[in-house]
Amino acid sequence: MVCRIAVIGGSGHIGYVAEGMRQCPEAVLCAVAPGSETEDGTGLCRRLGAVGTARVYEDYRDLLAREEIDIAVVAPEFHRHATITCAALEAGAAVYCEKPLALTAAGLDDVRQSLARTRRPLGMMLAFRYEPAFREARDIVRSGRIGTPTVGYAQKSYKRGRRPDSYRRRETFGGIIPWVGIHAVDWFRWVSGCEYRAVRALHVKLHCPDYPGMEDAATCLYELDNGGSAVMSFDFLRPPGAPSHGDDRLRLVGDKGALEIRTDGTLEVIDARGPERIVTPAPPLGCFADFVRSVVDPGHPCALTAEEALRITEIVLRTRDAADTGERIVL
Repeated sequence: MVCRIAVIGGSGHIGYVAEGMRQCPEAVLCAVAPGSETEDGTGLCRRLGAVGTARVYEDYRDLLAREEIDIAVVAPEFHRHATITCAALEAGAAVYCEKPLALTAAGLDDVRQSLARTRRPLGMMLAFRYEPAFREARDIVRSGRIGTPTVGYAQKSYKRGRRPDSYRRRETFGGIIPWVGIHAVDWFRWVSGCEYRAVRALHVKLHCPDYPGMEDAATCLYELDNGGSAVMSFDFLRPPGAPSHGDDRLRLVGDKGALEIRTDGTLEVIDARGPERIVTPAPPLGCFADFVRSVVDPGHPCALTAEEALRITEIVLRTRDAADTGERIVL
């Protein structure tokens, strides 16, 4: 079975698409369209290695009206996620969207309603569910080896670098919590098996005044449904000379042991037997290939469901509200 794919916008992690298509020979890129006035469809085609094989449209609405596609990859400037996702769903396509699904509660409601009407598959680019250390950590927690998850810490630290103009305004960027923090909010919930009950949060703007809508850092305190808690920090303060663009960490402590994922991707478990470093192989499919398989074969379970994508987006938008208002917000 051929799975016909279109890509709308190149502002997000469209590298996942190119990688996923190499893993799925049934996937064919048939069309592309820019996601904003500043993007060039031909350039996007070139980035995907599809020059001469995929049709280029100047307007995504024309693409959706004229092409028969199975999956629309939605990766425009972030404030357009919800609008284009809804349009693609209503056109009958499954949608694989950059995160978050929306920048506002109203936009998320629109996505939820389109999904309910069309019942098409919906995925989101949360690739940490496919990182070996995080997958293994989840299995360890499920096995009971560290006991009941009680307290945790998660970190996302990025180099600021030079960012597109859309990062300069909250209305188009959305904030550090929905853009950067969403990864940690998702992986902690997924690994621990705990649901968030409430949150308090802070975000701060002290540096880089030419990007006034792009916070420098945020810190969040989540109350868990089992009575435990988690602290998370997100920042654009990683030094330019650091050996990697990101510094991603997780520490989770239970009553029988603890686990840590460090910035180099290593996983260590400490329990009554002492410390153990665990090495695990990468999964057979990456994030986009997994979604493609779930569309082609409805019996194939994707690691991220549409319901989870909606829930995680809701959580980060509510967490941003907590930072804006200084209030404890029930989730």
